[in-house]
Amino acid sequence: MKTFLLTILPDADSAKIMNILQDLVDQKSIELKTYSQQPVSASEEQIDEMIDESELGPYYTEQEAKDILKL
Repeated sequence: MKTFLLTILPDADSAKIMNILQDLVDQKSIELKTYSQQPVSASEEQIDEMIDESELGPYYTEQEAKDILKL
């Protein structure tokens, strides 16, 4: 099974596209879930927070990493 995120462009005929997708649902070829929320980009503050948190994670020496990965 594969999952895709489709964005219908503003100048596209969304009714026609939805009819095509609904036909595929009726044929049991796809499952269709609609979401009204648009993805939101992280703010600079959120990005900085993620970077800071990642730097707090454990640091392993090369040998420790090889031992953990059994290399």
